[in-house]
Amino acid sequence: MLEVRSVTVDFVGLRAVDHASFTVEKGQIVGLIGPNGAGKTTLFNVVSGLVRPSSGAVVFEEKDLSHLGPADRNRMGIGRTFQVVKPFGGLTALDNVMVGALTRGQGLAEARETAHATLNRLGLGRFTKTVAHSLPLALRKRLELARALATGPKLMLLDEIMGGLNPTEVNETLSLVQELNAEGLTFLVIEHNMNAIMRIAEKVLVLNQGAVLTEGPPAVVTRDAQVISVYLGEPIESA
Repeated sequence: MLEVRSVTVDFVGLRAVDHASFTVEKGQIVGLIGPNGAGKTTLFNVVSGLVRPSSGAVVFEEKDLSHLGPADRNRMGIGRTFQVVKPFGGLTALDNVMVGALTRGQGLAEARETAHATLNRLGLGRFTKTVAHSLPLALRKRLELARALATGPKLMLLDEIMGGLNPTEVNETLSLVQELNAEGLTFLVIEHNMNAIMRIAEKVLVLNQGAVLTEGPPAVVTRDAQVISVYLGEPIESA
C-alpha cells in the first residue's frame, strides 16, 4: 500500500531523514519508534505532503506522490493526526468532524451525517455541541482522530496519539485502533509507549538519526542489541 523509497530530508545544517526506505502493507498496523529527534514526525510530514523530500519518493497504491500536496494525498486516502492536537478550537466537535467530511466532496447534509456517525463510532456522540477547546486532552485526541476518519482514509498516520493519556485512556485507544484495523483501516503509528506498540503492531520500524536502523516483529526488534543501545535501554518482554 505505502512504499517509502530512499527518502532524504535536508534542512539547513541538518539531515532530518537519511535514505529511509520501508513498506506498509494493506491491513497492517506498523509501529514507528526511535529517540526524540530521530526524524519520525518529519517522515510523517513527507508521507502526508507537508514536507518535500530532498530526494527519494513516496508511493501510495502504486502511484508516485511526488507532485501531490497534502490535500490531494488526503483525497487519495492518507489521513493523519498530529503530535500536538490541532482541533479547530472555537468550533463544536460536530463542526470539526464536518470539516473532515467536506474535504471528500460531501455536501453539508451528507457531511453532517458522516460527522454524527463518526462521532458516535468513536464514543463522542454526546459531545457534538461541545466546543473543541473545552474538551480534555484524551477527548481532543479522539476528536482529531474522528476528523481524520471523516475524510475516508485507507491509511492512517497516528503521531503519538497515546501521549499524555492515563492507562485507562491508553487501553481504550488501543482497542479503538484494533477495531478500526479489523474494519479494514491500515495504520502507521509513531509511539513512545512501547507496551502499547507491543500490543497492536505486527511490524516495528526503528528510526535513528534519520535512518531506518532495523525493522521486524515487535518481540524481535525490542530485543535487538542496537535498538536497546540507542533507544530502549533494556529489552522489553512481550505482553
